[in-house]
Amino acid sequence: MKTIRYTLSVTWKEILLLSKDRGTLAIMFLMPLLLGSVFGGINLQLMQVGEEGNILFDIHLVNQDAGVFGEQLEAALNEISIVNVIPSDSLPDSEEQVAKGEVTAVVIIPASFTGDINSYTPTKIEVIVDPAAPDSASIVSGILNQAAAEITIWGEVQYGVRTILDESGVMENANPEVQMAVAGQTLGVIMTQLNEMRRDPAILLDNRTLEGVTIEGDIELFFAYLFPAFAVMFIFFIIGISAVSLLSERETGTLRRMLAAPIPRGAVIAGKMLAFMLLACAQIVILFAVGNILFDMPLGESPLALILLAVATAFVATALGMLVASLSKSSKQADNIGMILAFILAAIGGAIPISRIPFARMEGFIGTLSQVTPHAHAIEGFYRVMTENAGLAQVWLQIGVLLVMGIVIFLLAIWRFRFE
Repeated sequence: MKTIRYTLSVTWKEILLLSKDRGTLAIMFLMPLLLGSVFGGINLQLMQVGEEGNILFDIHLVNQDAGVFGEQLEAALNEISIVNVIPSDSLPDSEEQVAKGEVTAVVIIPASFTGDINSYTPTKIEVIVDPAAPDSASIVSGILNQAAAEITIWGEVQYGVRTILDESGVMENANPEVQMAVAGQTLGVIMTQLNEMRRDPAILLDNRTLEGVTIEGDIELFFAYLFPAFAVMFIFFIIGISAVSLLSERETGTLRRMLAAPIPRGAVIAGKMLAFMLLACAQIVILFAVGNILFDMPLGESPLALILLAVATAFVATALGMLVASLSKSSKQADNIGMILAFILAAIGGAIPISRIPFARMEGFIGTLSQVTPHAHAIEGFYRVMTENAGLAQVWLQIGVLLVMGIVIFLLAIWRFRFE
């Protein structure tokens, strides 16, 4: 009981000291909140582009077709909010503006467009793009293919209806006006039914994992990576902070006085580690709460799994801080080593979110290298719980790896550290 009391006393003393250190609190809380909010806001803005009528691409449209399908394609392009369609009567002038980069592309609807569709003859729409912007050109081409596909379906159905009526002989004795009316009515019924089927499709796409868990949308998936990544990255800034705290007390003789009290050496180390672990867990709670409230970040269905992942991650970080303290000759050296180590591990482990998915899920050298860091296992665990609704049984491996890493590092730190 005395050991526990001593441990909690050291913990409380350390918490009081940390509460007065505004620089440490800013690094641990303000920086990840700021970065997470900025990155989250930027990605939300990018995802919402086009929903509020924002224009991304200016294109010139040269419509040489005087028929109904040319008009329908032009109308379909005008309804796409991210594209600004500028009618053009001069193809050379439009090509010149593409060459200057003033417009993304020129779309040319041929004069035979409606006639070709009516006769079910292959036709083509030309798209002249800016070679300096291949990504934008690819998007415009995809938009045009989608718009043209709608008209192609209409043309195919119309041709099929007309062919059936002609070959069946049902309308053989009817006058042309009646034939056109029957064909138009049949076409209208078929297209109406197709549109109803699109609104209520027979086949629905349901994204699930192998375990049958529904996967969130793309932006939710990214937030479930973004906020845990920043949380894990800044948790490991504890390495330098905790190492400096321990070495500063050794340099000032505080450790010597504590041991003379007498307080067991294990209680001193455990008390300091517990204080920094509580700090790290508080950081995770605040950052995840902000992500959930402001960006609708999913938190999964297993609070216990999140808690154990947070504790295991905090344990590894503080153990690393003790190891750095045991290997450093001074508090200044420990601070430098801790800062460098935190950045290197964050970069290797995927805690700097430069991709859409955690490094642990990547193939090749990057995915393999990330596995040697605690960051990759922590982020993967959080990602599974948040996006795949994984429970404790599905993330026990990540928690176990973190605990094993922490125990090995902690034992090395105890073995190497000198209290005097």
